[in-house]
Amino acid sequence: MKQPMIEKKLFIACFLVFAVHVNAQVQKPFSISGTAGVTYEHYGLNSNPASWNGFSPRKPWNQVRFMFAPEIKFGKNFSMPLNLNLSTKATNFAGPYSGIGKQTFAQYITNPMNSIGANPKYKWAELQLGTQYLNYSNLSTGDIAVFGAGFDLRPNDFLIKFFTGLSQQSVNFFTGPPATTGAYKRKNWMVQLGKAEEGKFEVTMNFVKAKDVLNSLIIPPPTVKPQEGFTISFVTKINFNEKWYYNFEGAHSYYTKDLLQPVDTVGKSFKPFIEAHTSTVRDWAGETALGRKSKNVDIAAKLKYVGAGFQTPGYPFLLPDRLDYTLNTRINAWKNKMNIVASVGQRVNNVKNTTLRAKQFIGNINWFTQFNDHWNLNMSFNNFGFQSASGINPYGIKNVSNDVGVNPSYTWSNEKVAHLISVNYNYSKYDERDVFTGLLTSNNTHTVLLTYIPTFLTKEFTPDFSFMYFNNQLPGFKLTLITVSSGLSMPFAKKKANFRGQLQYNFSKTNAFKNNNNLIASCTVDWKLNKKLTWNNFISSNYFKYGDEVIPVGANYLESNIRTGLLYRFGK
Repeated sequence: MKQPMIEKKLFIACFLVFAVHVNAQVQKPFSISGTAGVTYEHYGLNSNPASWNGFSPRKPWNQVRFMFAPEIKFGKNFSMPLNLNLSTKATNFAGPYSGIGKQTFAQYITNPMNSIGANPKYKWAELQLGTQYLNYSNLSTGDIAVFGAGFDLRPNDFLIKFFTGLSQQSVNFFTGPPATTGAYKRKNWMVQLGKAEEGKFEVTMNFVKAKDVLNSLIIPPPTVKPQEGFTISFVTKINFNEKWYYNFEGAHSYYTKDLLQPVDTVGKSFKPFIEAHTSTVRDWAGETALGRKSKNVDIAAKLKYVGAGFQTPGYPFLLPDRLDYTLNTRINAWKNKMNIVASVGQRVNNVKNTTLRAKQFIGNINWFTQFNDHWNLNMSFNNFGFQSASGINPYGIKNVSNDVGVNPSYTWSNEKVAHLISVNYNYSKYDERDVFTGLLTSNNTHTVLLTYIPTFLTKEFTPDFSFMYFNNQLPGFKLTLITVSSGLSMPFAKKKANFRGQLQYNFSKTNAFKNNNNLIASCTVDWKLNKKLTWNNFISSNYFKYGDEVIPVGANYLESNIRTGLLYRFGK
């Protein structure tokens, strides 16, 4: 009974806001921009032999999608962006085969395949409806999509924000095939209060809460526990003389890992926001930065600490129990022909546990140089991962990746054709240590990509050619992949239509098995029917034949994809 009441209240609120603002702006100009469209997609799969089920369909057989994304304006004070992306078939994180039958209206509009949002705004007041990606701060919320309703009010530099809705729809446990882990329905609430002046300062308090609904499933998942979390954070941002700046955020979290466990009567609760259970953990997190910005040089020192028990609903994959301190810089030199973005620092893992504590170098650099009108060179290096000393296990954890990339490119031209040739080499080394045996496994990857694009200045077609070599090795495993690709783009029908075709061949070989062969062909045709209406078409086929690494030997499949649709552009 609650869901219809909520929908009625939201509808009345939207109607009142819309009516008031239309009345206020009725004498002022009206404009609309954006796009709207409809697309039909067909997917086909043929396996050989027909009884072989080693490759599952990746899409629904037929799918229709509707897109409506205009921005409506009444005068200079009122605007209303809309975003509606709807599909006719139910597709969830487990695909269209997760046991989803006929969806309810609530399930349909919150399905990850669909996106419905509206943000009517009048001066400093904004109403937020539907699917929203809201970023309040780095330690509270900003990494999830929530379907619901809220507002963003900014009167006289004050910040008053509120939003509530669902970030996760319930999915029953299903043994398969394919197996579905299942998930509880999760409700979210978020509030921000503060004051800010653009370019000068910002001071805010953030409150974020999420809770799983215990009775949202018919078949509860055996491996997923219902959870609840609450985080409060304080944020300060100050700019000095338009060059220097200082940022700080401190956060405290309460997180219950299993709501089915008994209530904790010791005193970990933070009522009325959250009632603690025996599985509840709480901890602190914080980050601060001091830096200076200028036209050609930026520099900043950053410090970030995340406690072992810190967990916030807005960043579910945030790595806990670490201390990072880095020095970050950006350098623009040589008359804007050289650009360097880099950071260097250290990460301390397992800060709370001195037995497991370990230090790790972290750093990255991206260096671009344009030597002249012909030569460009881009180089990059990244180091990231996690490691710890030995503790209860005989050996410590080590998961560290190092990536090095070099990308030179050369261009030359004459009166008839302009040439571009580019080489991209990347080396990746990933080290992982077994905590019980101490065995260190290195996963080494080499990738070389060669691209050549001639642009004919007197012709109306543009071809491109590419070659890629990929080699991945680790103990007991070796994968080699060679890809050759060629494409062609050209206008036709008096330049009212554009054609793009591509043909790609993949050769792959694993260990001593016989090689696999893969041929992919695709074609895109976009036809401009008039100034505002475009007819978009896409067709592709993917043929893959295995060597002898699967049974039966020589098994193969053919995927086909046909997509056609109309796209209409509003405005002039």
